[in-house]
Amino acid sequence: MSRHRVLLVRPWDTARAGSGCCTGATEICAEGWHEDPAVARRRAGQRPLGEVYLAVRAGLPPEVEVEIVDPHNTLFLLPAMLRDGRRHRRPWRALLRDLARAPGYAAIIVNGRVLSDAGLPAPEQALRLIRQALDAPPREAGLG
Repeated sequence: MSRHRVLLVRPWDTARAGSGCCTGATEICAEGWHEDPAVARRRAGQRPLGEVYLAVRAGLPPEVEVEIVDPHNTLFLLPAMLRDGRRHRRPWRALLRDLARAPGYAAIIVNGRVLSDAGLPAPEQALRLIRQALDAPPREAGLG
């Protein structure tokens, strides 16, 4: 396992149910095969995260693990953060606070520490935040 891990939490989708004949499930569409407009908007909305991922992956050493995580996948996200945080000797109180913030909107998490959870920063800014967290002394960032 990598010494450092970056988790990019995908922005929350808009409503999961569509409307019309198939409510977004094109396999059972009564009007013929078509793309639900909500799905098309969601796909276009995922492009900025892809740009952040590519910038982060290209700007970090290959030994730093970078993963995109669905915010609904708390069965992976929370235990992964807990393991990463304890491996990097994060204080329990800070770690528990960050566990609550983990599924935040487009969260960026480095070694169990939430850096951003209120919106997706620009690719360059995300890379800068992550590099600062990886370079910070353990006392300041809770990293080891």
